[in-house]
Amino acid sequence: MLKLWYDTPANEWTQALPLGNGHMGAMAYGGAEGRFDLSENTCWSGAPQEKYLADHAGEDMRQARMLLMRQNVEEAEILLDQCCGIKENYGTQVPMGRLLAGICQEPLHGLRELDLVTGVATDTLTYETGAVRRESFLSNPHKVMCVRLSGQAGARLPQLRIWVEGWSQPSKTEWVGKDLVVKGRALENIHSDGLHGVSYTMRLRMETDGMLSWSRKGVLVDRATSLVICLTAGTDMFHPDPDGQCLARLDKVQSMSWDAILAAHTAEHADWMNRCTLTLPSGKSSTLPTDRRIAAYEKDPSDQALVALFFQYGRYLLLNSSRPDSLLPAALQGVWNDDRACRMAWTDDMHLDINTQMNYYPAEVTGLSDCSKPLFAWIRDALMPNGQMIAQQLYGSPGWVAHTVSNARGWAAPGWDGHGWAFHVTGGGWVASHIWSHYLYTEDHAFLKEFYGVLHGAAQFLVSILSENPETGELVTNPSYSPENAYLVDGKAHTITTGATIDTVVTKVVFQAVIKSAEILACEDAFVQTLKTVLTRLPDFKIGRHGQLQEWNADFEEALPDHRHTSHLLALHPFNLILPEQSQVLASAVRTSISRRLGENAKDIVLANWAGALLILYHARLLDGEAAMDFIRPMITFLSRANMMITHEGPTTSITGGIYELDGNTGFTAGVAEMLLQSHAGEIHILPAIPSDFRQGEYMGFIAQGGHRVDVKWDPDTIEVMVCGGGDGSLVIRYGEVRKTVRVQRDQKVFLTFQTTSSR
Repeated sequence: MLKLWYDTPANEWTQALPLGNGHMGAMAYGGAEGRFDLSENTCWSGAPQEKYLADHAGEDMRQARMLLMRQNVEEAEILLDQCCGIKENYGTQVPMGRLLAGICQEPLHGLRELDLVTGVATDTLTYETGAVRRESFLSNPHKVMCVRLSGQAGARLPQLRIWVEGWSQPSKTEWVGKDLVVKGRALENIHSDGLHGVSYTMRLRMETDGMLSWSRKGVLVDRATSLVICLTAGTDMFHPDPDGQCLARLDKVQSMSWDAILAAHTAEHADWMNRCTLTLPSGKSSTLPTDRRIAAYEKDPSDQALVALFFQYGRYLLLNSSRPDSLLPAALQGVWNDDRACRMAWTDDMHLDINTQMNYYPAEVTGLSDCSKPLFAWIRDALMPNGQMIAQQLYGSPGWVAHTVSNARGWAAPGWDGHGWAFHVTGGGWVASHIWSHYLYTEDHAFLKEFYGVLHGAAQFLVSILSENPETGELVTNPSYSPENAYLVDGKAHTITTGATIDTVVTKVVFQAVIKSAEILACEDAFVQTLKTVLTRLPDFKIGRHGQLQEWNADFEEALPDHRHTSHLLALHPFNLILPEQSQVLASAVRTSISRRLGENAKDIVLANWAGALLILYHARLLDGEAAMDFIRPMITFLSRANMMITHEGPTTSITGGIYELDGNTGFTAGVAEMLLQSHAGEIHILPAIPSDFRQGEYMGFIAQGGHRVDVKWDPDTIEVMVCGGGDGSLVIRYGEVRKTVRVQRDQKVFLTFQTTSSR
């Protein structure tokens, strides 16, 4: 049963239940108040800037790069401080408003639930006069939020109170015709000047057989047996008349019945969610309310069905943050906004040093491939054009660049506040690598042709910032930085160097993607020929004095041994440059790096939600299911909140504790998927990192590279596999050390059986 359920209302954001449609988000609190915190993914403060860099930044960068090649890091860092971005109107995604669909009487008790398959939240409140039912959902087909309050068996409802208002930004609520209309601005002065931001509209329309009246607390509804609310919202980021757009949506659905709107919503939502299923054994705690079930998991690890629920929850959150028709990709908190992340030193934006990428990690393998479309469109239409400007102005380079962070408008300049975190020069190449990954799973030639220029431009820039190491002849990225870590030289911490491992890894991946894409598309040119030569001169992986995979090209000591970022290990996942069974020495070095991060005094890495997800992913790639399971448990018992949202915890991370980020949940989902299916090494590997806790189970609809659908059912003795061909060809299906070769045709099903390792 894919439901979250509770016998108490939510008192805070991380207890509320998320609804979404890829455009709007709502956090449903339930209870008598009937509160919904509303957000919309284009509700951003800030504005495009005329100037992102100081006039002298290009010359300062040129000098800094020369100093770095002479290993004069301190002087180079001084110059790089002058090359940072100008944070004038960067902005952030902000909350839009709040809806109250309340009952003016406290219930005797209540139940609330969220059905992940249908995307419908339901509250059942019990009164002496009978039960009141509140149903709510956000429809993607009609772009409206719908809430219905109804009495048991048509009984009359207690007095209701309805209100909608803006959040902390300037706004006004008023009657316009038959609608409650909120108009406001997305303004804040932490990440912008307080004067710039989108204008937004929310429109609410009610249908009821009751009587309406005004009060200071909102619109009162008396003597009703039913009340239906339809609400929609928009901004002027992409539409010149959001109010007119909202009015048209409400007019369209007014002629439709509740049942018709609900049916269209549930059909669309369930189609996505049912594409991929996972069943794991239930335990004695599985019948508890979800908050108590989470609390009990530490003592009842038999409840592996909770892991499956978290797996599907990550899919649910990605789906409702990023539909194919979303206007922007998922921000740091997805489509929702807790009004905290947007008020930190960092913002609710697109972080390009892990978070945006991890938001989309589970998309291809779990049947949500098309949900990545907003990401690709944003890279091409917003990030790349700004990146071309920054590449030219700052580096004198062709192609395009993006650094550590970006926003709705495609900010591509380095970060601000000094060189310490600003110069992740491969942030653009890293996020663009998702284009190649999407092709590997879909083999969609038209898509690859459409987005080839994005990869080509990223490669052009990366070639231009390579410098020759005079001692080794290697070509190294210059400047370079390993997010968000620092190294020590003579006891002093530095962040800038040349040839940090993550930059070399991304550069290799982008070059390989361009070379292979050009071959597929038959468009190889002189530049692509050059890439083949340059690729051979990039540094190899190096093993340091502790036996660790080096994070930097030189064997530096880490300033923070337990740092939450492990960017150098991305060579293992997602980039496949280290294949443990082919590179056992490098795999051992990866294990040593992880072990050193997890020393006895480790705090930083175990408190970050996405960092925990990475540890699941790394151990899955190392084919160590038991170790992967060791990090699934604390993500559930320690980092997840009552509503199953996985949060950061303080105090050693860069934020205060308990703030939600989407990537914790999507990374968790990707990690579980990686334990159950891998296809990156030229074969379809079934249950590659299966822990003993998953003693039996079943999944359906997992996708392997090439678009092949894989269904697997297992128990302690036997594994039954079905592969439905995504195309014609020969496939190697593997379990353990047993490999079977089969021929498949598109949409043809092939069935295989393996004996488990324990039964052989």
